[in-house]
Amino acid sequence: MIESKKKKHSHWYTLLLCVVAIALIGIVFALLSAFGVFRYWQAEKTEQGDTALSFSRATLPFIHVADLDNSLPFLGSAAFDADGDGVDELFLGGGDTQADKLFKFDNGGFVALNYNFPKDSVDATHGAASIDIDNDGDVDLYTARESGIWFHENNGESFNTIKLPIELAENTTPLSISFGDINQDGLADMYIAGYIKIDQVEGETIFSDNYGGYSYLMLNQGDNQWKDISKEAGVWRQHNTFLGVFTDLDNDMDSDLVIAQDTGKVEMYENTGDLQFKPIANPSVYSYPMGVAVGDYDNDGLMDLYFSNVGYTLPAKLLRGDLQEDDPFNMSYMLFHNDGNLKFSDTAEAMNVAKLGFGWGTVSADMNLDGREDLLAAQNYARLPGVDLLERYPGKILQNYGSHFAPVEVAAGAENPHFGIAPVVSDFNNDGWPDLVWANIAGESLAYINNGGSKNWLKVHLPNNSGSLGAIVTLERTDGATLTKQFLTSQGLGSDQGRDLIFGLGNESTQRVTVQFQNGSKEIFESPANGSMIKASAKTSNQ
Repeated sequence: MIESKKKKHSHWYTLLLCVVAIALIGIVFALLSAFGVFRYWQAEKTEQGDTALSFSRATLPFIHVADLDNSLPFLGSAAFDADGDGVDELFLGGGDTQADKLFKFDNGGFVALNYNFPKDSVDATHGAASIDIDNDGDVDLYTARESGIWFHENNGESFNTIKLPIELAENTTPLSISFGDINQDGLADMYIAGYIKIDQVEGETIFSDNYGGYSYLMLNQGDNQWKDISKEAGVWRQHNTFLGVFTDLDNDMDSDLVIAQDTGKVEMYENTGDLQFKPIANPSVYSYPMGVAVGDYDNDGLMDLYFSNVGYTLPAKLLRGDLQEDDPFNMSYMLFHNDGNLKFSDTAEAMNVAKLGFGWGTVSADMNLDGREDLLAAQNYARLPGVDLLERYPGKILQNYGSHFAPVEVAAGAENPHFGIAPVVSDFNNDGWPDLVWANIAGESLAYINNGGSKNWLKVHLPNNSGSLGAIVTLERTDGATLTKQFLTSQGLGSDQGRDLIFGLGNESTQRVTVQFQNGSKEIFESPANGSMIKASAKTSNQ
């Protein structure tokens, strides 16, 4: 009898264990299924396009060291000709306790140069932009650091580093710097994008006004003296801002301003010519515009704009933050087609560049030299909880096929699965083909050298100084096509692209190149040879 009861209890115990085990298996299966569904939902579905683009990985001995608990997740990067040999070097900003570095491409890889950029013992470098500010022929460098704006004067053999006496709001960390001559006096003026300091961040999905850092429009007074005209110019406000880019949106030969704000909208301002900026209506609604790319993607002679966004990494309910239910909200990337007369329409979905993963810096460049501007976007986010469980995006090279864009970074061998902040594009090996560096947060930056091909090209070199800012360069090909580029700084995010303008000619040649400078001067070059560089210059008022 007692033995019978023991067997009965054992039976029920075994049954209970089976039930618990089945329940646990069911829970695990459900979690894995939900996770799988989520991974599938937030993965990019766009297939790779056909491409002749091909890249080879080059060594780049730089691993960004970031304290993401005590520092904003950004790093400055720039391609500029530091030594005056006609070929760009690569600048990468260090984290809080890490030195900034300058690299040169040599013998198949990037090697560190013996340049020193002194900084405070704890001071991350978030942004960089280059320009020959004093017109002495040596390209200088500006950096946005946690401590403020720093000037690195190039004396031809080294850099003399000083912190500029530009007072920023106590709650503000500068993220990026851009240059434009807004009053056409031959002096480069500066826009400083500001973000709230890391120790004052209340959340990353706050859309409310009166939260965030301050940004500044600084008028160049000469001799590296700057005057804050943000309020008088009509661009002063408190809001976390990633960057501003000066570009001539209406071809009236002055510098307009495009601003990408976190948890906000795209802001665009027309330069009225009297140090006043007038808001330009645009198609953006509440979103997370981060990177700004500027280029004429349809060859109509007007600059179009491409903005990254959060994409479909996380559900909209999490990303809407403090927005009201009826507030319009957009997670997609935005491609603003310039319709003329300062009118813009968002063609991102129609051109197949809207639904991508979490994006940062964006750049426009003709990577395959077919005469159409391609788009690039850095991706991934180092501060998302459980980010390693999410889909890692490879960074985007969006090839322009005329009727649409398609990603080709995997097919071309230039993926970037790390935490990208900006692409940096320049011809680092001086073969006429644009190369690519992915500047990455909290890890290794990746360099890819373009293997080239049979397409023809032409380079146009303008001095990297204030006289070239806003210049419009038009190339007429022998087949009747017209290509247009502008000389501008700070595409991407906290980054600066190579200044030489590389025109893709496809299988054609060049009939004429016209360079129009903002000071009214013009240069025309007839029938330059394929595979050559032409040099234009405009005298500035202080030369």
